Amino acid sequence: MPELARAVTSTPHSGIRNMAEIARQIPNVIRLEVGDPDFVTPTHIIEAAASAALAGYTGYPPSAGYESLRELIAEKVTRRNEVATKADEVVVTTGAGGGLFTTLLALLNPGDEVLVSDPVWPGYPAQIHLQNGVLKRFPLDRRRGFALDPDALEGAIGPRTRILIINSPCNPTGAVYAEGELRRVIEIAERHDLWVISDEAYDEIILDGHGISLAALGGRDRIITVFSFSKTYAMTGWRIGYVVASAELASTIGKMQEPVVASASSLSQKGAEAALQGPQDVVGEMVTSYRERLDLAMELLDTEGIGYVRPRGAFYLMVDISSAGDSLEFAKSLLREERVATVPGSAFGPGAEGMVRVSLASSRENLELGLRALSKCLRRQTAVKR
Repeated sequence: MPELARAVTSTPHSGIRNMAEIARQIPNVIRLEVGDPDFVTPTHIIEAAASAALAGYTGYPPSAGYESLRELIAEKVTRRNEVATKADEVVVTTGAGGGLFTTLLALLNPGDEVLVSDPVWPGYPAQIHLQNGVLKRFPLDRRRGFALDPDALEGAIGPRTRILIINSPCNPTGAVYAEGELRRVIEIAERHDLWVISDEAYDEIILDGHGISLAALGGRDRIITVFSFSKTYAMTGWRIGYVVASAELASTIGKMQEPVVASASSLSQKGAEAALQGPQDVVGEMVTSYRERLDLAMELLDTEGIGYVRPRGAFYLMVDISSAGDSLEFAKSLLREERVATVPGSAFGPGAEGMVRVSLASSRENLELGLRALSKCLRRQTAVKR
């Protein structure tokens, strides 16, 4: 049998997906590992997609997406993200992940370095590896809630560094980077002539304060911003996102979709149009629920004397289990002994070792039951270590 491509066989498997696959094989598991909202996609979005199917929107859309959706996205980004945008600067993609992949296709040469934070969403290392890029990490400041340290970032830049990926609100840490930190990022990118991919898939999931879109601060010629409908509108399974870049680069990214996916789903695009045109209070209601779940989780962990990093955005909570030792072994024990699935910090890089990620996208009941079981498991494992 012929061999598979070396890049494929050596690509790291997502630690999030790995835990999810194990959890699916165990009955009655409390699922706190995957960032999949427990809300159903709002009814008006589902109905719009169904109506579009009946109206004949079942063929191939344009590679970059329907013009009608791109215009709506441009209006949204201009108004809500404060980045003046035109339709020809928008590419509709198969989720934020698809947007990241095709953006890297457009920018990355074999052997180029891509700078990412530590910890980081595990999709970045896999995508970079598949495209023969070189992953390089810079540390976030764990003592300050995984804040961005521009000096550490700049110190990691080398002669082969070509692309910098920034993620705010951040998965897994929930950090929302401050304006001053983001302005420094732009200055550094200009000084070292880097492309900057700003992953803002959680741009509307703000739990404390407010978020800032990197491109709103300048540097538009080198910044590519990636967004998603998945988290904002509970549309994870629809696989619909979008990329905003200069018109010339957006055209190139659109062309990169042709050999990979051709285009994003026609019906998902029509659902996305309804999401943008319909009532936005559904978004606020979901964010309010995530805040309430966060308050519940922090109160429970405080009572149990368990440390954590308070998130300001996204819907994850990084919980300190360092007293039990290795994060992967703890996560496996928690799943095996208590039937609670989390993600070990090691899945996100060395900077998150000693922690597990808990998703607030689960129900309040499951969150409470899961964290109580986590506390029980942590006490037991810590006692063994002593």
